[in-house]
Amino acid sequence: MTRTAIGLALVTALSAVPAHAQTPTWTENIAPLMQDKCMNCHRPGEVAPMSLLTYENVRPWARSIQRMVADRIMPPWHADPQFGEFGNNRRMTQRQIDMISEWVAAGAPHGPGTYTPPDFPEGWLLGGVLGEPDYVFEMTEPFRVPAGGDDININITVPTTHTEDIWVQAAEVRGNSRVMHHNVVSVTLPDGTPEPTGRLASATPGKQWDLFPDGAAKFIPAGSTMNFSLHYHPSNSEEHDVSRVAVWLVRKPITHAVYSSVVADPDLIIPPHEANYESTGEFVFRQDAELTLMKPHMHYRGKDMRYDLVYPDGRRETILSVPEYDMNWQISYELARPLPVPAGTRLQVIAHFDNSASNPWNPDPSVQVIWGSDSRDEMMEGWFDYRVALPEPVIPPSARRVSQQ
Repeated sequence: MTRTAIGLALVTALSAVPAHAQTPTWTENIAPLMQDKCMNCHRPGEVAPMSLLTYENVRPWARSIQRMVADRIMPPWHADPQFGEFGNNRRMTQRQIDMISEWVAAGAPHGPGTYTPPDFPEGWLLGGVLGEPDYVFEMTEPFRVPAGGDDININITVPTTHTEDIWVQAAEVRGNSRVMHHNVVSVTLPDGTPEPTGRLASATPGKQWDLFPDGAAKFIPAGSTMNFSLHYHPSNSEEHDVSRVAVWLVRKPITHAVYSSVVADPDLIIPPHEANYESTGEFVFRQDAELTLMKPHMHYRGKDMRYDLVYPDGRRETILSVPEYDMNWQISYELARPLPVPAGTRLQVIAHFDNSASNPWNPDPSVQVIWGSDSRDEMMEGWFDYRVALPEPVIPPSARRVSQQ
């Protein structure tokens, strides 16, 4: 199923939710909404603290759910709705929030009939969309994360098993979410050099997968290895992690290559007690391209981030604004449609940091903060994906096999 088809499926699901002139019920109104917005994370074995698959699961949490959605804490989505249109938008409309409030006020009625939750596949969130992955590459032995102590940042080389060159349309990274804060997966070519299009995929809080637009793909030659760049937060007990990445191969001709890059400010120096430190960076597109995704990354002092395009004619356009950044939810914002960017366009990223005592997440407002991988340090990284047209379409073996069936 393509990204467009996924989006249409979600629109269809939302349009199927009846208007609530009468009292909303679980079976008629709330369950379909939960299925669209909540259940992918709120189910057994996933990162959320409780399951919301059934009425029996949800009923004890009804008032808490109402408060969380009314305050827009859940579902996590921090993009300002004034800018950009995103295909993976989890934000609830005010009508949907009001419907939950009415349902709770009425005593959270069950309603007629029964509701059967979807049969979510175990292990991979994308499994319900694309089926079983074609390959899974995982760490060869568990990594021990001792109880307590400082953050751990480590790079681990992971072997691959494919014997022919492959083009990947989607990837999903999984690990022990009790201690793994994030894992950025990149490809190392057989000659030991990094694959030039940038990271393959990543797992961060609030992110589910990497699904590239129709006709676009990432290339992984046979004999490559994977580099797992892991950041662990130790918990109160010893844990072990065997992180892995699943990939799904392209089944159609490829017209574009996908590139992943970042605008960063490694020279940032945030003074003690500074409440609104500004950090900026810029990327210049040297060829015509299309933007497809943006993902802000900062640490505990991160306050806000904005992505602006400055076109060759001088016109400026804000394409993403995250006015209240939350390190605990590092969301990838996937554009509903690729955004054309002519050569010479500048992508500017503007971020602010709060190193004051008024920031409840601030480890220590009295210190000067510099760039570093530990969460007590800071980073200003505006990640983004873009695609570039290939000189001519590529038909990979996985697509040829489909055409021959």
